[in-house]
Amino acid sequence: MKFFVREPALALGLLSAGLQMLTALFLPLTTEQVAAVNSIAAAGLGVWTAFATRDLDGGRSVKAAVLGFAQAAVTLGLVFGVSLTEQQTASIMAFVALLGAVLVRQQSTPATAPATAPATASATAPTTAPATPTAPPQAAPGSAAPPPA
Repeated sequence: MKFFVREPALALGLLSAGLQMLTALFLPLTTEQVAAVNSIAAAGLGVWTAFATRDLDGGRSVKAAVLGFAQAAVTLGLVFGVSLTEQQTASIMAFVALLGAVLVRQQSTPATAPATAPATASATAPTTAPATPTAPPQAAPGSAAPPPA
């Protein structure tokens, strides 16, 4: 469906409004749980957008989007009762960061180096500097001016 590709912000708004309507009518979710679900939806659409536009930046946005999604997923788990220590959360995020770097590296190419002048160009360059006109000497204050030339 091209709607999600062309209008990710509108799709996120629709998803968020739909979730709020379902929560108000049917689902017994707290405000924090709804916020966590909305954040994971936003992060998911961010990943989708990053994949759709990855050719524009060599895939760097994909890595950032995946990290954001992982952070939202951890938050979602914590809101719904998953018990994680700070060390476990840091380990998960470090793994996701490294996994993202590995996957993006496989899909990207290094930037081209700036062009350098060939080595033979310096051999043909003149060795003397061109003469530059010099200003006539100035008289020191209080002394007589030099005669005109």
